[in-house]
Amino acid sequence: MNDNERKVLEFPPPDRDFIPSTLEFPVVGIGASAGGIEALSRFLEAMPAENGMAFVVVLHLSPKHESNLDKILQAKTRMPVTQVTEVTPIEAGHVYLISPALDLLMNDGSLQVVSAARPRGRHVAIDMFFRTLAEVHRERAIGVILSGAGSDGAVGIARIKEKGGMTFVQSPDDAEYDSMPRSALERGTVDVVLPASEMPQKLLELGRNARVLQLPTAGHLERSVYIDSAEAHAQQAELALRDILQLLHQRTGHDFKHYKRATVLRRIERRLQVRGLADVVAYRRYLEEHSEEAAALLQDMLISVTNFFRDRIAFDALERDVIPHIFEEVKETEQVRAWSVGCATGEEAYSIAMLFADQNSLLATPRPVQVFASDIDERAIAAARTGRYPGSIVTDVTPSRLRQYFDRQDEHLCVKREIREKVLFAIHNILRDPPFSQLHLISCRNLLIYLDRDIQTKVMEILHYALRPNGYLFLGTAESAEAVARYFTPVDKKNRIYRPVNARPERAFHVPLLVGRPEGVPAKATTNSTDQQRVSPQDLYRKLVEISGPPGVLLDRSHQIIYATKQAWRFLRHSGGEPSHDIMATLHPDLQLEFRAALFQATQNHVDVQTRFMSIRDGNAEIFVRINIHPARDRDAATGVMLLVFEERESSIDTSPSGLQNGDNVVALHLEQELKQTKEHLHSAIEQYETTLEDLKGSNEELQASNEELRSTAEELETSKEELQSINEELITVNTELKMKVDETAKSNDGTCQKFCVRGQNS
Repeated sequence: MNDNERKVLEFPPPDRDFIPSTLEFPVVGIGASAGGIEALSRFLEAMPAENGMAFVVVLHLSPKHESNLDKILQAKTRMPVTQVTEVTPIEAGHVYLISPALDLLMNDGSLQVVSAARPRGRHVAIDMFFRTLAEVHRERAIGVILSGAGSDGAVGIARIKEKGGMTFVQSPDDAEYDSMPRSALERGTVDVVLPASEMPQKLLELGRNARVLQLPTAGHLERSVYIDSAEAHAQQAELALRDILQLLHQRTGHDFKHYKRATVLRRIERRLQVRGLADVVAYRRYLEEHSEEAAALLQDMLISVTNFFRDRIAFDALERDVIPHIFEEVKETEQVRAWSVGCATGEEAYSIAMLFADQNSLLATPRPVQVFASDIDERAIAAARTGRYPGSIVTDVTPSRLRQYFDRQDEHLCVKREIREKVLFAIHNILRDPPFSQLHLISCRNLLIYLDRDIQTKVMEILHYALRPNGYLFLGTAESAEAVARYFTPVDKKNRIYRPVNARPERAFHVPLLVGRPEGVPAKATTNSTDQQRVSPQDLYRKLVEISGPPGVLLDRSHQIIYATKQAWRFLRHSGGEPSHDIMATLHPDLQLEFRAALFQATQNHVDVQTRFMSIRDGNAEIFVRINIHPARDRDAATGVMLLVFEERESSIDTSPSGLQNGDNVVALHLEQELKQTKEHLHSAIEQYETTLEDLKGSNEELQASNEELRSTAEELETSKEELQSINEELITVNTELKMKVDETAKSNDGTCQKFCVRGQNS
């Protein structure tokens, strides 16, 4: 083999370096380690030779011993088994096996070999191959995790699901070593869990179910997706698809009508294959009859998958060209604020926090840092908050950052508290909830690609509003802000880094209408009773706005925002934390005290109330604002809806209360007195805290010195442990091979002995 065929690869390989595959058949990647040979043997024995698939087997082989595994596996199947040592085209009906001291990649329609990567002594061969398999073969990629120690493959199998492929894991009870199967299951991206011997039958079923269906769209035909259409007429399938999305919305509260059609079809196709159903009509019926299926479909729609420092080249540019400028432009006491939109399980948000920490370490006066991270997937957010990840993330994080920002817990790596405390995770829908604001950096990567073009534009308007004028926008490699050049200008077009232009958008995004059923609760049947009829918020708003004009905000009976005009956002704020629709949490701070008293009177007496004119800052100008509160009346009064109208003046012509009566400031005075008492109690508590803190500082410094010594010793022991564990896995594999060889030799000896015995008796 020449040097061009085998080279040392920087791990993980950049996704942009790979060529998509044009192979028409599925490629099944099988990852295994300790105890995996037996499971693999059972798998191959149950798989017929004529299957229409190719199989690539990746195990943890010792680089110091020649492997006979190809001969062992060849005895279990009629498919040709090839140990890959050079660039090899992939063919259906073949089994390809990793070689000792080499790693496998898939590029285009071939397997390539590179020198084995072993960061910090850990095996990553399975993750490496699965990632490249997902990147180039996408929907036709299938990942299988069998018995093994450690967590190799957990990250790679998640990438396969993200790209639309199918994922299988051996049942932990069926695995001799269950660490690898359990690590993959913890990621929440596994489609099928079965014993190794039952997987081939399921794979064959998936192959039989894959037929092409072309569904019509409003203006053109989308590309083909793999959905069985044997009995489905195109019109019936279209109606079934709409019903499926409606059921999903009713049962989960998530509306996917703005997602690209091809994306939605690919996700539904996966559920058809997992459930073994014939077409979308059958799936609609299944969804109606099995309420738990909505949650499974939702998880497939969301696919919360990401990696630390995903797309290293882009993150290097962010670290080198963007973050230093952000820290240079903020004052020493000013907080550096970032937002990771669609953060999934948190790796991206923590990556940004680490980059901020690295930059702070270079400064004489570190800046306060706050990273907001949001996603609509509750399970992903819950996982992100723990900061606990499989050990195979060592392939994504540099050794220095692993030492500095992670602690090891068994087979997992946990983000240290000092980084976790800088990241605030929130369940948040950018299409529905108010955005964070005054941000220096927004990372919105691999979200826009799933949305329709019109919605992409609206999201970009929201991001423009949320950024500071000198902020930065960081997009995914397949995304661009070129279509909204009026809002963003490129800083680094190759790495998708942009800055907002000076012109502010019209902020034409509204807090959505929340009147109606809560999320996740199906709509109930309505009756003909007049008082039970649903009131349209739009109609009610038009009725009330006839009395006063915009800017205005519509509140429900709980004082939650259900609608806001474009101009009203000048008087609303979001200062951080969990996004809220509560008017008191969103209203400009300088307006809150006076407004609270007026709102109390309007709620109690069901009358129109207005505040006095109050001074606020709008950019560099001082303006005076009065809030008019109009409760709904007559037959609409039962809704409890209120209209707020903001009246603006450039000077305080009349600052006396025009709507509040003399006794109506009692509430405000009471609140001020209560606030004063609270401040006094807080001041006393702070003094006690500071005294205690000084005592603790002395003890902490002593403990820190001891801790540094222990940490150094622990790191040395951990390195030795990882090397021993790696050697142990290799020895288990070698031992299994030797055992099988001994068994074959014993059988051969028994046969030879019987022949001699027979000859002796005959003679």
